[in-house]
Amino acid sequence: MKPKLAFFDFTSCEGCQLDILNIEGEELLSLVRAVEIVNFREVKTERAENYDIAFIEGSISRESEIPRLQKIRSQAKIVIALGACACIGESTA
Repeated sequence: MKPKLAFFDFTSCEGCQLDILNIEGEELLSLVRAVEIVNFREVKTERAENYDIAFIEGSISRESEIPRLQKIRSQAKIVIALGACACIGESTA
């Protein structure tokens, strides 16, 4: 069974998500074949609450974002900070 990936954005420009789409040809196809993408706002409108790996892009800049982040964390087996905004709290937005 393929791992289910979800991408979530907080305060950011979403450029890191777009960089994933810029992965060169066969490498991108290999990724798409290896996983099931269930939540990726830049790619698809359908969303699922069932995922194994959550990518978090952007910084948590408002207290109101904390419950959303906590929900994502409780549902994911693995959470990965994607980009400078998520890793060090820097925001370009």
